Amino acid sequence: MNNKISIFNYCFPLGVSEVFFLSSFYLSILDVSLFALALPFSALFLLISVYLFLRTNKAIKALPNQEERKRDIHAFYHQSFGIFSIIFSALLFAALAYIPLMENGGHFYLLYCLPMALCCLIPAVTSYKAMKLHKLEVDRNATTKI
Repeated sequence: MNNKISIFNYCFPLGVSEVFFLSSFYLSILDVSLFALALPFSALFLLISVYLFLRTNKAIKALPNQEERKRDIHAFYHQSFGIFSIIFSALLFAALAYIPLMENGGHFYLLYCLPMALCCLIPAVTSYKAMKLHKLEVDRNATTKI
């Protein structure tokens, strides 16, 4: 991993996952029955993205110079928390929105969105905990003058 702390370690599969997810929405709107074929590919790439996040998390914990790279580590976890929280919310709201449309293929989205939302909760919680652990020091002189 060559000590590279970046969200780009897991962003490509995450983007591919979202392309499949949005294309399944588009096919669902067009009333094409092939929309259900895009959902497993979206789930696969989302799981790969979560795996790559967890692998990067493990590599960060094994870094020997964590104090020197505290700003990079905090930025990584802060960005990861935002990304996975947004995806969690979007998947949860999509699942809730498709509950009234169960007869028109809504059960596919319900069966996809709820487990994938819970899967996105793992990196969000991990990032939140690590963000609190690698808190950045605030300049205390600037806050006392106010």
